[in-house]
This record gives sequence, structure tokens and C-alpha cells, in this order.
Amino acid sequence: MLLITLRHFPTLLIYFAFLFTSIFASFCVTAEDELLSQQEVVKALNNLVVSVDKDYLHEKHREKITEQITTSLNQGGFDGHYQFHRFKRKLESLLYASSHDANFEITWRSGSESLTNAPDRVFPSTIETQLLESNIGYLGIDGDLFNEHAKSDVDNAVAYLSSATAIVIDLRSAGYVDLDVAKQFLSYFVPTGKPLATLTRAHNNTSQLVASDTGFKMGEKVPIFVVTSPFVAGSWEFVAYTLQQTSKATVVGTRTMGLSYLSTTTSLSEHINLVMTYGDLRHPFTQESWKDEGVIPDIPCEATDAVTAALELVEKRLNIETKGD
Repeated sequence: MLLITLRHFPTLLIYFAFLFTSIFASFCVTAEDELLSQQEVVKALNNLVVSVDKDYLHEKHREKITEQITTSLNQGGFDGHYQFHRFKRKLESLLYASSHDANFEITWRSGSESLTNAPDRVFPSTIETQLLESNIGYLGIDGDLFNEHAKSDVDNAVAYLSSATAIVIDLRSAGYVDLDVAKQFLSYFVPTGKPLATLTRAHNNTSQLVASDTGFKMGEKVPIFVVTSPFVAGSWEFVAYTLQQTSKATVVGTRTMGLSYLSTTTSLSEHINLVMTYGDLRHPFTQESWKDEGVIPDIPCEATDAVTAALELVEKRLNIETKGD
């Protein structure tokens, strides 16, 4: 007969905890542990060569990348089965060695995942709108503005503030936004047909982004203040920079991240995605951009104080205009 006394309980608890953890772990295989077949590895690499040759932005690196990948594949550099994390690390290292472009990324793809330019992880967004004292409009973006309702959400938010005497646009916590949505956002403040930016794609293909017809426009004399932080990046930098350069807005806060390159996500196989740079945005006339140095604020201050500072500036502007009338 087996006797279990109280002094055995700590040991038994540790044993059962270890047993439960081991059993649970055996059923939980993360994406990084997934085993890729040789057939999928070869397919992914061949598709990568095609994608880079077709869509990768930087001319001077494109040929070297495709040559390095093709040579490594032909010489057996990727023979055998690979756990995803090993394949990811090896391929990203090869891509960086060939291009010195840290924007390349290999990500896991579920079989049902659709192809988009969205980030690998999407953080739900909210658009906050308020009409404050003196009819000052506040529009705050928080998270990734990426869903099928993004354009209509933006339209409703701006329409709600259409009667505002001034608008504060708070981008401090803004995440990802699709370029088309960013262009629509700008179009409420810029006359239809006016150039917003020059977009350069692979093989030096360029096109002009122009303000579209949004049905209504914010008044020419409505003061606009854009609030920034060091975390504002990509297409939201495009918004802040363009409003600033067209003299439509005063930027308040800190320098932004300085990412003028646009990234796209391409499927290479059932389980593998490639993230790479496909475009570059620049001022339509000067060809300058916010790359590296970020959008430089007109009124520098800490991001935590920027909304308060912007509201104070709005009040001063409105008081001056009232006295002038």
C-alpha cells in the first residue's frame, strides 16, 4: 500500500506541473518550429527571385540579390528540410548581405491568409472625434487603420468636424494606414487635382499622386495643427509632411520616424511571405522627403505635451482672427 503524507505534496506538485507542461508543449507547435519541405523551400526561393526582379524598388541591388539567391539555390545552399525560423534567419541574412537593406522580412503565412500591403500584425484602430470649446475639432488616430471600412470611417470622422473653426489631428499613436486611405485623408484638405507626391516604383516607374474629389473639402481658412511623436511612420508621415509642405498645417510635437519607403507583402508559398520595399514617396516639385530625418515639427515639444500645445496655439490663432474681424 502506497502512503502519501503531507511532506510529499511539494514534490508531487512539481512533478505534475512538469508533466502537464511537457504534455501541453507537445501539442503547441509555434510557426517558428514548423518544418518546411524541400519542395516548398525551392518554390519560395524561385518566387522570391521573380518578385524581387519585378517589384523591388532599389535598382542597384536587384540584380545582385537575384544572382545570390539563384546561385545559392543551384549550389545546394538550401537543400533539405528547414524549420521556419532557420529558413527565415538564413534567407534574411542572405538578403541583407546582398543589399544592405534591413527592410526585407520573411514572415509566416497561414494558408487562408489574403495578400495585402498590411503589416504582419495588425493592431485594431479607433478614430476619435470631438468638438471642443470654441468649436475646435479634435481628430485622433490610434492603432492600425486597416479594414474594409477604413475609407468610410475616415469620411465620417472628417464630415463630423466639417463645421469646426480649427482642427487638431493627433497622429501620436497612429499605426499602419494604407496609402490609398492616406491619400483620401489628405484630399479633404487639398484642392482636387493638386499634386500630393511623386511615387517611384521598381524599374524607375514614377507616377503622380493627386488629391481626389472627396465630395466636400475643409475650408481654406480653417487652421490645422498636426500632432506628432517619434512613432509616426510611413503613410502617416506622408500626411503630416504634405499638409506641412502645402502650408495647410502647423506640425507640433517631435520628429517622426523618417520612413518614406513603402513596403508590400508577397506570398512566396503556402507558409512563407516576403515583405520588401516597393515604393518611395517624394515632394512632387522639390523631390525632397522626410526620409531618415523625419517630419520636422514647426513647434517642437514633447509628444506628451503636444496636444495641449496645439490647442493653445489654436486659441491664440482664433483670438487674433477675432480681433482682426
